[in-house]
Amino acid sequence: MLHAILGLFATTEVFVYVFMEVITRLKNIQRIIIGKGNWFDITIAIIIFGGFSIFGTYTGIILPSGAISSIRDLGPLVIGLAAGPIAGLGAGLIGGIHRYLLGGFTCVPCGLATILAGLIGGIVYLINKKKLVGVFVAMLLSIFVEIIHGLVTIIIVRPFDEALAVVLAAIPPMMIANAMGIAISIIILEHLLDELVEEKQISILSHRQHRAQVIKTDV
Repeated sequence: MLHAILGLFATTEVFVYVFMEVITRLKNIQRIIIGKGNWFDITIAIIIFGGFSIFGTYTGIILPSGAISSIRDLGPLVIGLAAGPIAGLGAGLIGGIHRYLLGGFTCVPCGLATILAGLIGGIVYLINKKKLVGVFVAMLLSIFVEIIHGLVTIIIVRPFDEALAVVLAAIPPMMIANAMGIAISIIILEHLLDELVEEKQISILSHRQHRAQVIKTDV
């Protein structure tokens, strides 16, 4: 168990940090974060975070049962929290369908759980009045999503004993890795939002000073 937790953590968190630092430089993502994203921006975000969900699958740890312990749910959850249910659902569908097509006796619940992760993130976004939740809340939500992931697996997969064994082996590492991943993501998004607000305030102040100078010159 400890080996799985450390292995998944070590192979994913650096990727999460680099990914978030890079994509938050995109104007499309920046407009989404400040609530001014259009449909093109949302589409770009769906593709990017859906792609990261697929990436999360390939960087996961393959268990002896064939199940994959990964951060696949992270991408849809993050964009759901940042942009709403449509973006979260879209990214979840990309990551979830890809996981389903890979096959394996857990492909259905794993694919479904990824779709639910994006949808849950989007619903929380609406409940929170389209504002980004804090780091602690996001971590708890990530853990909740992985609990749902485990429950869906137990409900769908048969035989029950094998499903339970997979959940006990895969879900704890996923809870920790995804919680840390979403903490990193939210911190970066919060810093980005602060930067954008500060830039806007500076721009407004500069504009006012310019107007005042023009008026003074005219007088």
